[in-house]
Amino acid sequence: MQISYNWLKKYIDINFTPDDLSEKLTMAGLEVEGVEYLGEGLEDIVIAKIEEIKEHPNADKLVICMVKTAADKKAIPVVTGAPNVETGQLVPFAAVGTTLPNGMEIEEVRLRGELSQGMICSKDELGLQEERAEGIMVLDDNAPLGGSFLKYKRLDDYVFKLDLTPNYARCLGMIGVAREIKSLYAQEKDLKTPPISFEEAEELGEINDYVEVEIEDPDLCPRYTARLVKNVKIKESPEWIKRRLKAAGIRPINNVVDISNFVLMEYNQPLHTFDFNKIKDGKIIVRRAEAEEKMLTLDEEERVLDDEMLVISDPEKAVAVGGVMGGANTEVTEETTDVLIESAYFNPVSIRKTAKKLGMHSDSSHRFERGVDIEKAIEANNRACQMLAKCDGAKVVPGVIDNYPLKYESAVITLSTARVNELLGIELEAKEVKESLERLGFEVNPAAEAGELEVTVPSFRTDVEQAADLVEEIARVYGYNKIPSTRPISKQRGKRNPQQKFEVEVKELLQAGGLDEVITYSLQDKKSYQDLNLTQFEDYAKFVSIKNPLSEAFGILRTSLIPGIVNVLSSNARRQGSEMAVFETGTVFRNKGGNTRPEELNMLGGGIFGRDVDLWQQGAPNFFELKGVLEMLFERIQLDKVSFIPDNDNRDFLHPGRRAEIKYDETQTFGFIGEIHPELADQNNLPAGTTIFELDLDFIFEKTAEKSYNYQKLVKYPVLARDLAIVMAEEIAVGDIHQAIKEQGGEILKGVELFDIYQGDQIKDGDKSAAFQLKFQADDKTLTDQEVNERFNQIVKHLKKEYSAEIRGN
Repeated sequence: MQISYNWLKKYIDINFTPDDLSEKLTMAGLEVEGVEYLGEGLEDIVIAKIEEIKEHPNADKLVICMVKTAADKKAIPVVTGAPNVETGQLVPFAAVGTTLPNGMEIEEVRLRGELSQGMICSKDELGLQEERAEGIMVLDDNAPLGGSFLKYKRLDDYVFKLDLTPNYARCLGMIGVAREIKSLYAQEKDLKTPPISFEEAEELGEINDYVEVEIEDPDLCPRYTARLVKNVKIKESPEWIKRRLKAAGIRPINNVVDISNFVLMEYNQPLHTFDFNKIKDGKIIVRRAEAEEKMLTLDEEERVLDDEMLVISDPEKAVAVGGVMGGANTEVTEETTDVLIESAYFNPVSIRKTAKKLGMHSDSSHRFERGVDIEKAIEANNRACQMLAKCDGAKVVPGVIDNYPLKYESAVITLSTARVNELLGIELEAKEVKESLERLGFEVNPAAEAGELEVTVPSFRTDVEQAADLVEEIARVYGYNKIPSTRPISKQRGKRNPQQKFEVEVKELLQAGGLDEVITYSLQDKKSYQDLNLTQFEDYAKFVSIKNPLSEAFGILRTSLIPGIVNVLSSNARRQGSEMAVFETGTVFRNKGGNTRPEELNMLGGGIFGRDVDLWQQGAPNFFELKGVLEMLFERIQLDKVSFIPDNDNRDFLHPGRRAEIKYDETQTFGFIGEIHPELADQNNLPAGTTIFELDLDFIFEKTAEKSYNYQKLVKYPVLARDLAIVMAEEIAVGDIHQAIKEQGGEILKGVELFDIYQGDQIKDGDKSAAFQLKFQADDKTLTDQEVNERFNQIVKHLKKEYSAEIRGN
């Protein structure tokens, strides 16, 4: 948003310098990104007259202009090749020593032997247009000889570039900004709104003789006004209108369009002008678009609409996308003579959705979607009619159509002075609160309760809905910099809840196990799930789609941590990372259908590659390394009854022989671990054997929430160790043997540790050997060899009976 300092002064007397005003606006919440001086580099340009033109003796395309900056001064020679110079012209002149806006410094030079002591300037050399000019700039005959070009063209102006947040929508117009400046003054200042008066052409009858307006959906268009202006001549706008539009960053086009934009910038009320003679039967219908309805907009793009969008139409066709952009079929052209001026209020939510869906962001949609002043619709329309009638002699048809089905009702908010002081930490009287709000245009009256005020919200304050909004306004008027700094008083220190403490413990344990924590995006790409074959699983395919994603890469909310983990591992592997072990805790989102909120689950995931110590000689060092970390985690958080069950049927994204479901009590699956399928690993530039896991963190917390730690004194009696090596069928899980030994060992078996697995020449095909160290110890006495041997033999007998295991070496 750009505003002109000189234009602002038309609405309020400003005695702040541009720099002071910039600071005050920023402190009041209207952040000023920068201030630009339009006359930069034009301070030394003066108005001169070409007294005589001589032929250049040594060049056919050059002439020597003798220019004067005053009638009584000596003429100055200027050599130029401009094709449009004529005797008697008044022109902008840069004398020797002047530096132009483009950085060119004017020096005394000889061109083809002839002295040149200055430059007659063109528009592009003065920075007034970007494209190269065909000749010098010629001024009007009333330009003051010797006067300042800067002041004559009224370029002695400052432009403030505002970065406005959506709640400052009222400041998207000059009057709105002037109203804010008015509140900065302690003393009362008048807001000078433009007086509107013009003659209506009574001989043309009434507007109802020409125009009819029908609103089919008042929820999307609570108010629609229209005025008709006939005998309009399409031409260039007066210089003062073009100058102000340029200062606001708007390119002048023609008088009708420029006046619409002028009122837009003045009142923050978008207008649209139709070529009235292109509207069928003069009837305007404000309705929802039909599904798949098409129309060609002013930018020459064909738009496909849907039934949630608002259109302005006649009985035959849509003529505008309501509040966003007009249609090419009713565009004002050089042949236009009668214009219908629309000034309306459209539902902000509807406009925002329409603009987003169609990818059309316009000055109109920018304002409508933030909310305009519904009560100023007719005033803005009359302002446009006044300017058209005054500038071009057009005839305004008497009357205005005002279709206003949903009348505006001012909100009334009860505000407590005590609450204001409590929130701001200052001491204000009710009178001061009242004066602050009245300076901003609010109507304030005493309430029934002492110390309370009834505040009526004006129609231009679409951002104020509750008492807290009013407190913010009081703070702005009072001055943020005047509010004393204090430390907040906390009665209770913040602390983590049990689940947060649990997650911290899990992270610390995994870090102790050699895994580094990573954080990946919750917004992901559906394609990454398809590439990893994850969409075959129902839970992973319950995508929550983003309506307006920044790109396809952020089109859904993640249903699993795996794609993010794989991306991290892949990214590091591509950069020649030799090994990596990571984990992540985070929320996943799964669609439950209908309009219900998605299911949110806390998950734990991770991955590893690069381990080369194959301790168990199974060709899967990464798998067993990661499995060992998880076993350590489960033991430390006291999650017992955990088993790793080979997964032979599911999860095709994993290696078919190196994957397992992680179950609780052998019945409830709460996670998995496995090597990424070799083909998928290759596609993702991952080393062979890369292993990943994912666990339901909520489930783990639930099962360990009631766990407690029991402390025991160290046992003083000795440990007796026995080694047990058995041969069994290779399909028997070593974990089952490990669990069976623990169960048969009873209370005196304090530890079971697997230290070797062997398959080779000394073992027959189809079998494998597993070696365990068993540690026996009693809490109250020294065990005898006989006691240990009895329990050891009981274990061996059980293994022989249940698993057909043979004791190796016997």
